[in-house]
Amino acid sequence: MAKIFIVDDVEDNIKLLWYNLEDDGHEVMSASSGQECLDKVLAFNPDVILLDMMMPGMSGSETLAQLKKIETIENTPVIMVSANDGDDSVIETLDLGAHDFISKPFIYPVLEARVRSAVRLKQSQDELAAANQTLATIASTDSLTECFNRRHFFELCNVEFSKAKRHLRPLSVIMLDADKFKAINDNYGHAMGDEALKVIAEVCKACIRESDILARLGGEEFAICCPESTCDGATRIAERIRLAVEKRTISLNGKSTQFTLSLGVTEFTGAETQFDQLVNRADRLLYQAKEQGRNCVISGI
Repeated sequence: MAKIFIVDDVEDNIKLLWYNLEDDGHEVMSASSGQECLDKVLAFNPDVILLDMMMPGMSGSETLAQLKKIETIENTPVIMVSANDGDDSVIETLDLGAHDFISKPFIYPVLEARVRSAVRLKQSQDELAAANQTLATIASTDSLTECFNRRHFFELCNVEFSKAKRHLRPLSVIMLDADKFKAINDNYGHAMGDEALKVIAEVCKACIRESDILARLGGEEFAICCPESTCDGATRIAERIRLAVEKRTISLNGKSTQFTLSLGVTEFTGAETQFDQLVNRADRLLYQAKEQGRNCVISGI
């Protein structure tokens, strides 16, 4: 079943199409003017639009031009319907982005065949968009923790760094690493180590803001970029993460263990020219935390 949107200023034309399309199993919505079409189209989100060319006020061509400006609708197939089948009319609508053109009076089985063709096109577009989104997610996400991966983290953070540098706005970085992670893998197996990594990701996601950027950089090392946050603010986030992980117990196959984190926090001072400089400084502070006994947060600039 497809969602078909009929746009026609003649009520009898709408009824005729509506009944036939519903009999074929489609969900139908209608509008009697171009403006009404624009008002309703987003809420209905049709698979195909049947758009009459000759309407008072906003014509079919003008309505089509406006539809093509709506990002979520621009690829929806539009079949133009008109008693005027002159070459100029057909060329104009096709140039504007119409999928097809059918002349009145039309034979309904022919119209329905063209609707089916348009529906297949829409389905193919949707499947392609979904596949592209899946590929984009795979390319940017760490599969185990569902955090961003290293490459995508630096892509996003370089943008935030440029904003902070241009407008002299605060930006902080948190680096964190699981303490004695090798011992977890050696004593309990890599599956338990994977559970620990998932816990780190889960805790971080619960503690950070929506605007913060979290990534697994590799192994047991994670990073968080905190736009519009001073070192003090980021340190409070880091401390919440540390305490939450310290209290967690991970269990697998009847075995349980606990672990801790060491964290380093730093802030953009205005002197840095590259985002990497912040990451490297936060990383050095992280290793200071390791040297000072682990399970702590060290911050500085």
